[in-house]
Amino acid sequence: MSTHAQDAIHQLIQMGIRHYCICPGSRSTPLTLAVARHPEAISHIFHDERSAAFCALGFGKSGKLAALIVTSGTAVANAYPAVIEADASNTPMLLLTADRPPELRATNANQTIDQVKIFGNAVRFFFDFPCSSNTYSIESQRNTLSFAVSNAIGSNSGPVHLNWMFREPFDVSYVPAQTQTVYPIIHHGIQTLTNEQQKYLIEQFSQSHAGLLVVGELTSSLEQKYVQALIQQMAWPVIIDASSGLRIQNIDKCILAWEDILRTPPANFQPDLIVQLGNGLCSKRYELWLKELLCPIIVVNPRPISSNPGSASIHRFQCSVKEILKLSEHCSDSLILTYIIEYNNNIKNSIYEFLSDNDFNDIQIINTVLRFLPSNTQVFIGNSMPIRDVNNYLLDCSFHLSTSNRGASGIDGLTSTAFGWMLGHAKPTLVLLGDLSLMHDWGVLFTISQATFTHSLIIVVINNGGGGIFSMLPISKESDVFESHFATSHAHDFTPILKSMGISAHMVSSLQHFSTLYAELWEKPQLHVIEFKTNRAENMGIRKKIQQYVQEGWHKCTTGS
Repeated sequence: MSTHAQDAIHQLIQMGIRHYCICPGSRSTPLTLAVARHPEAISHIFHDERSAAFCALGFGKSGKLAALIVTSGTAVANAYPAVIEADASNTPMLLLTADRPPELRATNANQTIDQVKIFGNAVRFFFDFPCSSNTYSIESQRNTLSFAVSNAIGSNSGPVHLNWMFREPFDVSYVPAQTQTVYPIIHHGIQTLTNEQQKYLIEQFSQSHAGLLVVGELTSSLEQKYVQALIQQMAWPVIIDASSGLRIQNIDKCILAWEDILRTPPANFQPDLIVQLGNGLCSKRYELWLKELLCPIIVVNPRPISSNPGSASIHRFQCSVKEILKLSEHCSDSLILTYIIEYNNNIKNSIYEFLSDNDFNDIQIINTVLRFLPSNTQVFIGNSMPIRDVNNYLLDCSFHLSTSNRGASGIDGLTSTAFGWMLGHAKPTLVLLGDLSLMHDWGVLFTISQATFTHSLIIVVINNGGGGIFSMLPISKESDVFESHFATSHAHDFTPILKSMGISAHMVSSLQHFSTLYAELWEKPQLHVIEFKTNRAENMGIRKKIQQYVQEGWHKCTTGS
């Protein structure tokens, strides 16, 4: 076994990196062996590199830096979607890729591509490790590893790519790791506000009488805690995006169906100050609305990114939400909050009554699944319609940890990410997905079904026969091309296919059937898939009806009629 590879894995483990998502390959033999034979390393073996990379991403979302190990060639390229998501969401991730030695590069050698900086600017740091030799010292390697891990978990956290050249024949001998000096990780601080900046914010808070809090994507558990404290401390209404991890919380100030409100904002919904915490939101409607406002817009985000896709005029502060928490005592109660409490009650009653008179639909399923969720269970929310329905139409909920892939908002790799997130937190996990999302990450189900579980992983898939989100777009009116070219239509039932794979899969026939089944499955620690079938056209009609209820609900709370 390569001495350098063995020392590298031991050094990483001493830095706290114990989980390794591995796809078997020849050129990566030294790294894989070093993990397999280290007593403190935990291996997770995958059939394909894309799934393994997304699983490593899921570990990062749980607060645990994990490493991906893959062989050379297109195996490396298959990690790119997960790298993009990790970059866009500031999720720590470490890629250990094997490569050919210098003499085989640019020679058309088998399974050899140009892996040098293959991920471009998407990674925080790249290093091309040379083949093991007496001229490249172990100490130099340790120093580089320390710097690499520091960049992965720093204030601008994200993916780091370490490319390892290995020359055949591979040394497969094993020498137990000796006590070694652990190179310390560089500690990155978070920026704080200057006195002048504090003065400006205090002035804005003191003058506001109709403030609105907006919570966008949050990827730090510490920032989430600060935001929760701020919401409790301020008597302001709040728009909570599901990408914040805080939407599945019981917060009465949270505005229901806020996207529908912003379609035609009522006269009484006119804030004089907006404070957005974290990154952007799922909805373009919010971005468009900001451009129409004349009030000050303050964005607080510790991450060094713009967070302004609508190009509105904003005041941006790169600092922790903790800084705002210190100043919140200067905030007056918001006049809008009184309307919001009454509006929420109106809209909630109307939607509940409306849903009870209808058959299976997406919104009814989201509410039922989350209402009966056991305590200490976490939720991974899929993209497209699931996250938007949670955003707007989740009516009652308890307190559950949640996350999503909203960096690049793709539907690829969601199941793999959720699997890594579950392993990182060691908690029972619910995954809410649309049908196309499950199809995009179908291959990982073979891997997950063979895993050893201590908790249940339940995937609830809403199968509406295609891309439900496209029905919300103007192109859906073009009947001659919509179904054939945009809706991604299919007629597949997943349950029979999954059962043939030996997976616990269930097609739900009624909500009563679901509630009984749901309770049973949480008691069986393994992978389960629950399939609901809905109709895209009917779902579209239900959303249109709810939009009408939103306007009526707001009218009632402002006129008293």
